[in-house]
Amino acid sequence: MSDVRVPVDQLAVKKHLKGIKRQLYKNLFASYRGWWQWHKIVKRKGVGNTAVILLPTCDREINRLALLYLDDMLTSRKYTNAVVLTHDPAVLKCAALFSRNILATISFSRKKAEDLMQFYCLYEFDKRFIVASLDEPNGRNGSVLIGKRGTTQEEIFVIGVYRVYPFQRPQDPVYVGDDPEIKSFLEG
Repeated sequence: MSDVRVPVDQLAVKKHLKGIKRQLYKNLFASYRGWWQWHKIVKRKGVGNTAVILLPTCDREINRLALLYLDDMLTSRKYTNAVVLTHDPAVLKCAALFSRNILATISFSRKKAEDLMQFYCLYEFDKRFIVASLDEPNGRNGSVLIGKRGTTQEEIFVIGVYRVYPFQRPQDPVYVGDDPEIKSFLEG
């Protein structure tokens, strides 16, 4: 057998490396913006023994589970209270119905959430920071486990994301108002 050499298109390799460098710089700057966001949260809210929960999407079921099991997670991880970051308007309206341990619910844009998750992907900078999602930050893939051996989305979220086990389903909050958005959020 002879050694056949395939000519490599040097221009294509350079173009590919340039694209990789560009993506690395974008990720680096996003990580820096995420670092900045984290320090603004910590300084503004005086985060001591407080969990910071990021709800990165408007997935109502995951956001409802995140709020429903919040007190169990705080107890199991020995936190006293929580700050919730979200851009879901329903969560902003009704987070206080789920727990008295929520210090603040902060409106947090999707772009800021992406930057903060990019910083989190760089390294685990603080154990108090929890991303309440099955598929974010990049690399998480919890939704593929739904239905495997009879596991539910709720079990995967509570055990996998919040690390609460064994768990019992808490009671849903009671709402007596007439806001349709809050009612639909609570009904799931």
